[in-house]
Amino acid sequence: MTITCKARQGLALDDILVIDAHTHMGLWHNFHAPNNDAEGMIRSMDTLGIDKAVVTAHSSILPNYRYGNDLVANAVKAYPDRFLGYVTLNPHYPEDMELELKNFFDIPGFVGIKLHPSCHGVPIDYKNYEVAYRFADDTGCPVLIHVWGLGHVLTVKGLLDKYKNAKFIMGHGGADLEGMKLAIDLIGDYENAYIDTALSTAMQGNIEWLVENGGSKKILFGSDMPFYDPRHTFGRIAMAKISDDEKRDIFGLNMKKILEG
Repeated sequence: MTITCKARQGLALDDILVIDAHTHMGLWHNFHAPNNDAEGMIRSMDTLGIDKAVVTAHSSILPNYRYGNDLVANAVKAYPDRFLGYVTLNPHYPEDMELELKNFFDIPGFVGIKLHPSCHGVPIDYKNYEVAYRFADDTGCPVLIHVWGLGHVLTVKGLLDKYKNAKFIMGHGGADLEGMKLAIDLIGDYENAYIDTALSTAMQGNIEWLVENGGSKKILFGSDMPFYDPRHTFGRIAMAKISDDEKRDIFGLNMKKILEG
């Protein structure tokens, strides 16, 4: 049965690998986010056939990165077959960044770094992020960055030139149309550049457009769960007018390749 047929029938995609590369965990201060704990997220994942979610906590990108990183660590330890962790770093506490990286990358299941410059009020190439970028360059781990608009994507281009071994995931695909157009160019030009599908401003046919212009090998399934219910992003890929092989790339095979180094 094709992926589209299974999705039309409301069946979980339990016969392909599905990794959600852009998720959160916990409450958000002014947004209703049901099923926001580990158990609630697993229930959402099971309805769709999502095998694993790579997680950063909501609290980490705003009030308390230490609490948030611990929240993710607890989920990774409790459900090692369902959750992988991003360690989230706050550039306003540069003295803690190296220790956070060491402590959490020593925990099995932590696989990458999450940065949210917009919430932290700094540019993507802020000097205090250099610790994170050097670590990613040394280890080859992914860095998921909240990338919002053309200016952010232009800054990521500079990082791609400087840190060639780090794997940069442009969260939200660049967000707006101009940002997405440049992000597509970058995933074609740079081996270590990726985008995810957590497109907060979703347009009809955008998955087909991304694949047509950027190919299927550098696009990662990301839902922004539980900030958003994962079903609409999942459905846009499952029902997209692209091949099943291209859907398999996006749903899980591309992220699997990143994680395997």
